Amino acid sequence: MSVSRNPLVDLDSAEFLDNFQRNIDEFDSARLPQEPLSRESLRKLVELGIYLPAIPREYGGRESHREMCEVIEIMSERNLPLGMYTMIVTVLFLRNVAASGDDALKEEVFDDFVNNPVIGGLAFTEPSSGSNLARMQTTYHDDGDTYRITGTKHWQAFSEQADWWIICAKHPERKEFAYFAHKRSDGGFATTEVYDSLGLKNLGYGLNTLDLRVPRHYRLTKNREHLGDAAEILCASRFSKAAMASGFLRRLNTEAVRQVSTRKIGDGTLHDIDYVRYKVNRIKQNYVVCNALYRQLMLAENYYTDLENSMFASLATKVLASELMLESAIDYQQLCGGEGYRMGAPDNIAAYALLDARVYTVFDGTNDLLCQHLANLFLRQFQQSGLRSPLEFIGRFAYLEDAFLHLTDINLSHIVDAPSQDKIVILGRILSRIYGISTLQKSSRSATPSTRLAVDDADYPKAIAVLKNEIVSLVNECELAGRLAGTQAASDAIRPHAAMITADSKVGMH
Repeated sequence: MSVSRNPLVDLDSAEFLDNFQRNIDEFDSARLPQEPLSRESLRKLVELGIYLPAIPREYGGRESHREMCEVIEIMSERNLPLGMYTMIVTVLFLRNVAASGDDALKEEVFDDFVNNPVIGGLAFTEPSSGSNLARMQTTYHDDGDTYRITGTKHWQAFSEQADWWIICAKHPERKEFAYFAHKRSDGGFATTEVYDSLGLKNLGYGLNTLDLRVPRHYRLTKNREHLGDAAEILCASRFSKAAMASGFLRRLNTEAVRQVSTRKIGDGTLHDIDYVRYKVNRIKQNYVVCNALYRQLMLAENYYTDLENSMFASLATKVLASELMLESAIDYQQLCGGEGYRMGAPDNIAAYALLDARVYTVFDGTNDLLCQHLANLFLRQFQQSGLRSPLEFIGRFAYLEDAFLHLTDINLSHIVDAPSQDKIVILGRILSRIYGISTLQKSSRSATPSTRLAVDDADYPKAIAVLKNEIVSLVNECELAGRLAGTQAASDAIRPHAAMITADSKVGMH
């Protein structure tokens, strides 16, 4: 195999990332048109090595999990839709070709992505099935030297633009799902409608009909039963929300501080108002939380390994990161006043930020569904443990144990008592916050990976206090859900012991 060597491959990691960061100003969300990215613009990103961390070294890439994370995080600070753009191509497409592709497929794909401004997408979702992939109607048939795939897909990023796809299809007679690469130029993948999405305009969504044939070696080697491989693929995508949230919220924090510090109110500025400073601080603490989630992804997980056993962490990451993104975007828009409701405002990005962030609680599975899944994973392991106290189990559960000492003043004893479906969803949301506290605790004890990600030590207890107060509200919401359903009388049974949680959390005490 002959691969032309890209000089970017020989840079050390700091040089590579610094070069990338210094040369993406033109892609800033305040400047870039709200439309699918042009090939000319994509070529500039490819020349900066945007895909290289996701390509194995033997095929001319840099093969680096950490750099995959960093490129997404850096890009998301400049332009959130392009952070999603980068994630889809690298984490969802290239990662799966690297992990499961035939050698001939890898050589063809990676040569294309190293040298050309091409795009790879993922075709899973269908109009008739939504989040329930098991109901998909797209099927594959063994057709001699090829597989024939027929069906309909929609809400694919790059619907009209992608050059390559990974398509999920099911066997028409067995409960068997398979995954295939497809090169659009081979035909059979047609976009029949372009969707006018509220946000993420740089990606381009639509409705696609499939009637195509792929060579046998384009089938990826994935052998889990039912939709186990789809779940693993989506684990990686859900983890990536930490990288996008970290970059995005660092930008919103900077923008919010600038906005309130320069807007004149009488003899002072907006920043002189106590409640305004509180809202700015909430955005900052939301960033601190997502920074910790991101550092956990970058340092404790690995895109170059199988992520099936990290399901709990990926679900908690996606739920918490996306909800903090949306909350912060709303607060930022409020701080910008009427100008924050204006598309293309000269002094803020609030309108685009809110529209782009809104979809994160919906894509990759709606957060309510993911919260239910998250809670069921926890309840299953709790029941298997034989323990009676959920707090005691949290202290022994690897993903949550670092949060234990911060939860002793909250009464969690009744949240696992035969919960109804609505309470299971709320429990999942509680668990995402507990996971956030655990990652904050870990980050407070670890060295900062880079100066860009540095956080003031004094902010860790504040961020933990924010999440603890959210847990308090969610525990009370469990009671409210029962009362609204008429199944639970008013009681103090599941109210927290403390009416308010302060910032006196003992960070770094074990």
